Amino acid sequence: MGDPEGSLTPAQFEILQMLWDSAEGMSAAEIWERIRAEREVSRTTVSNLVDRLEKRNWLLRRKVDGVFRYAAAIEREATEGKLAAEFAGDFFNGSASNMLLSLLGTNRISRDELKRLKSILDDSKSPKNQSPKK
Repeated sequence: MGDPEGSLTPAQFEILQMLWDSAEGMSAAEIWERIRAEREVSRTTVSNLVDRLEKRNWLLRRKVDGVFRYAAAIEREATEGKLAAEFAGDFFNGSASNMLLSLLGTNRISRDELKRLKSILDDSKSPKNQSPKK
């Protein structure tokens, strides 16, 4: 299986979020039931989304007791990183700092999130995370 192809729509990302939270994976019918509990959507629409995700290597499919069950083929952090990089590239000329500054300007980041970001930045500067210079 190759790397996942293409980007994700919000509906496709929603499906991946469900699968990351499911230890044993889910069938297309289970995914549809979960989405349908939140809003009106046809079973065919959900089946088509799942099928496209599997064909583009975002999902793994295995047969269990005669039913296909799906799991995410890529971890949440890697997917979120890929989406954030695409978003920064598409809307902020590839600048993560411009994207972050934009978020800070909206006052939508809490003090706890700011502390977490500072901690992440501090950790990334620590000697253990620095690659040796050649």
